[in-house]
Amino acid sequence: MKIMIVDDEPKIRNGLTALLKNKKDWEVVGAYESANAALMALAETVPDVMITDIKMPGFSGLDLIAQIRERNNRIVIIILSGFSDFEFAQRAIELGVYRYLTKPTNPRELIRVLEQSETEYKAQPAEEPVAIPNLLARQAVDYIEMNFARKIGLKEISTALYISPNYLSELFKKHMGINISEYILDVRMKKAKEYLKNPAYKIIEVSEMVGFTDSRYFSSTFKKWSGMTPNEYKNMRF
Repeated sequence: MKIMIVDDEPKIRNGLTALLKNKKDWEVVGAYESANAALMALAETVPDVMITDIKMPGFSGLDLIAQIRERNNRIVIIILSGFSDFEFAQRAIELGVYRYLTKPTNPRELIRVLEQSETEYKAQPAEEPVAIPNLLARQAVDYIEMNFARKIGLKEISTALYISPNYLSELFKKHMGINISEYILDVRMKKAKEYLKNPAYKIIEVSEMVGFTDSRYFSSTFKKWSGMTPNEYKNMRF
């Protein structure tokens, strides 16, 4: 079984390497101090198992896992972290992490988890790494649908999903065919059309309901998007 280690602490990297390298049929194919270095290494070597920390300088472990899952759903990923935060654990589960272990970890527990993962890995049918349906893009869409009525943008959404803004921007455009700001605008305008059909709502109220603080700016944006003013649309017969 080929194992890759990613941790910014030399003591952890060296300790894990020493612990695992003498296990029969196990090979540590790389120990890296950053998520960036590990991602570059994956272009040359694909491990069966990756053991990674979450909190590292720059590119985080969760970012690394998200990018791996874009390419490969077969690598077994084990998180070894000093953080027991529920949100981190929840995000890890969403990304298909096999186990979330907290530091300091009992070596026997880690060996047991690795042995269990090896057994399950061998039982899986062989397959080429394939792209999986993108969970992060779906989560971004859900976040926008839930929060379109207030000021939101790329930075807030990426923070909520624990990934970098640049990565989310590229990923969203790839899977949705549109950038996030355009998608947010589309959601707001479509919601505005729904609200404008209701005679109980005034245009200024609809403006606020879809996240605009300036009703005049809302009206000009709506006209640019739909080809008619909110008032013209409101007076149509549906």
